[in-house]
Amino acid sequence: MLILGIESSCDDTGVALVNDGKNIIHNTLISQTEIHSTFGGIVPEVAARQHIIALGSILKEYKDLNLLENIDGVAVTKGPGLAGSLLVGVNYAKALSYALDVPVRGINHLSGHIHAAWINRIERIQFPVIALLVSGGHSELSLLNSHNDRILLGQTRDDAVGEVFDKVARAMGLGYPGGPIIDALSKKSKNNNRKLPITNISDSLDYSFSGLKTASIKYIDTEKNKYGKLSDEMISDIVYDFQDCAIEQLLIKLKMAVNLYNPKNIIICGGVAANSHLRLRIKDIFKMDVIIPEPKLCVDNGAMISAAAFFENVFKKETQLDLDIFPSLNLEEL
Repeated sequence: MLILGIESSCDDTGVALVNDGKNIIHNTLISQTEIHSTFGGIVPEVAARQHIIALGSILKEYKDLNLLENIDGVAVTKGPGLAGSLLVGVNYAKALSYALDVPVRGINHLSGHIHAAWINRIERIQFPVIALLVSGGHSELSLLNSHNDRILLGQTRDDAVGEVFDKVARAMGLGYPGGPIIDALSKKSKNNNRKLPITNISDSLDYSFSGLKTASIKYIDTEKNKYGKLSDEMISDIVYDFQDCAIEQLLIKLKMAVNLYNPKNIIICGGVAANSHLRLRIKDIFKMDVIIPEPKLCVDNGAMISAAAFFENVFKKETQLDLDIFPSLNLEEL
């Protein structure tokens, strides 16, 4: 089954053609990072306008390459995400569906991230699965009993882990987005003495990253006041400490969930899953197979939306030309 996937929930415009949820025929991603970096974060109105430009350009390219001729359906992110950005993607998808006379279905963005684990994978993923979804907007643990049966086990009570990476990077003047910058600079640290706290909410699989964020920013301000300016060595030590604490919090709850639910596989997905420290730490912790999509499939992309549509078998239902957006959609909603 050949499915065209469209992703426009935030600031990345993704379109992909995927066969049977696993095999990528064509994958296009246009990032707005350079545009939003001048603002130090995402400006929703700017993001929506850029999606209009990007989707028009991408879909023209797909038409010129004759990639739209044999598709069986169009899958598009319906939520969660920025309302303006979601509207652009959904309206393009419905127009394309009508023009090509193929069905259109809305897909949960969070399910898309999880189903990125099936792309380009030969080995079978066995249920039940514990999925850790970590990104700029989400930090969630879920139990998957099947492709269509998801149970939310825990989530952040305040900031998402990727959001905290951005805010700590901003406090140090490192630029946006903070995740890749902190990951790179932390590798230069030679001092592993932990000064920042690790939050562990007892008797819960929920996360809390606001304490780590506040402690990190206060520590940065204290060091700036003491020395006037942070040296390169101090910066690398601070970001290593912060990153290590953030990753440790993620792993504490993941280990709890695995012990409680005894899954056959673990999936780690979302933009923060590209973090090299997380990937390194995870290798020696679990005996079972831990699946992490390749870095380019961890970020928002159209291929993951195609994959989710296929494995959730959404086209068994009628087309959704009346499809609406759901900016606050939760993980358990299909």
